Amino acid sequence: MSTTINRNEKTKQVVNKTKEIKTESSQQQQQKPPISKLMGIILATRPWSLTISVTSVLVGSALAFREIREFDSIMLSIILVGAVSLQALGNVVNSFYDCKNGNDTKEKSADRTMFDFGLTEGNIINLIWYLLIQCAICLGLMIFRMDNIKCIVENILPLGAFGFILNISYTAAPIGLKYIGLGDLTIFLCFGPILVQSAFISQTHYHDSLAYFYSIPLALTIVAVLHVNNTRDIKADTEAGSITLASKLGFKNCYYIYAGLYLFAYIYLFKLSLDIDKYILNLPLILIPKIISLINQFKNKKLEDLTEKTGQLSFFFGGLNAIGVLLSMQ
Repeated sequence: MSTTINRNEKTKQVVNKTKEIKTESSQQQQQKPPISKLMGIILATRPWSLTISVTSVLVGSALAFREIREFDSIMLSIILVGAVSLQALGNVVNSFYDCKNGNDTKEKSADRTMFDFGLTEGNIINLIWYLLIQCAICLGLMIFRMDNIKCIVENILPLGAFGFILNISYTAAPIGLKYIGLGDLTIFLCFGPILVQSAFISQTHYHDSLAYFYSIPLALTIVAVLHVNNTRDIKADTEAGSITLASKLGFKNCYYIYAGLYLFAYIYLFKLSLDIDKYILNLPLILIPKIISLINQFKNKKLEDLTEKTGQLSFFFGGLNAIGVLLSMQ
């Protein structure tokens, strides 16, 4: 009898120790290792999304080379750094004001910039100032490199000012374009017509409406990135009193819009290829299987990582678009 009791006690002790080990293991898994301040700053800029501005610059630069058969690699480097800095600035300002305005909370927000990266409000403000200075330096270098006062005054400065205002006003007071349903249009203009035209002018030193037309397909795929993000955040934005296109439409209509953005991007790209009788412009067609996969993921409401995947798709679309433009030279 005593032997049986001892065995039971030993069994209980083993079970209890096993439970303690499992509990400690789960606690260790839940406790994420601290992020260094440098890594926190990098993550705050949303580095996965910065390829968006890169592809816009590449499309504009490719179109410029096709038109004038000249290429300034130094100017390309300047505008790439400037465009990425401006987008990073917009990302950080967006995170800051989404938190300030109550759209992002520690419990619900998918954007963890203000909560998990070990950055204080002061760190975020300093980062904003640093990115502002970097943008100003790039603009100064661009103006110095161009050495064309008329083009600078008539084209570069107006486009730069308009793009900067839209970028900052996306969430910043007093306008907050995102919160009044104009976020999609803002992103379309910033990363489509404005940035592509700016890249084109930086190489050619003249303005051409052709750059606006060629920016449209890529811009539509970029808007798709924002559209997924806003669809995922419908509940949080509605609770915060923000009005986005996604919150107005509801999930079902958002799904149709997501698919429609890609459909119209390809239709317009095909139109451009017909205009110059160069079907190589349709090179991004090879991405259709991947796009179908993303659309199905959206339909099944698996939105957790769809924003990042849509951003990656836009990068490849833009890269292939730029290659197609280069190969369409007469």
